[in-house]
Amino acid sequence: MVAEYVDMQAMGERVLLLRRRANLSQNELARQAGIDVMTISRLERGTKKRLEVEPLVRLAKALHVTTDHLLCLDAAPQQPANPQPIASPARVLPRPLKSRKAASVG
Repeated sequence: MVAEYVDMQAMGERVLLLRRRANLSQNELARQAGIDVMTISRLERGTKKRLEVEPLVRLAKALHVTTDHLLCLDAAPQQPANPQPIASPARVLPRPLKSRKAASVG
């Protein structure tokens, strides 16, 4: 199932973490990404409601990650609470090779 919306709070937290790991200030990241510093600030605080595709791509490039990573789409899918066992197909074992007698040359 695909989420119906982007979790902007989670994206903002990821931007903050990546920015700090890169030892960048908000101003430096904004300059490198060509984005207004207030956009970075609002993203990190979780008050930004949406982000257009172009600034998202520039932000991902500046942080050296994919847009999927920024959008938190690259995480492993969550397992259902009560997973059903998967029936495994019957194992087919290879037949043993028949031994062949050497043909006599006469």
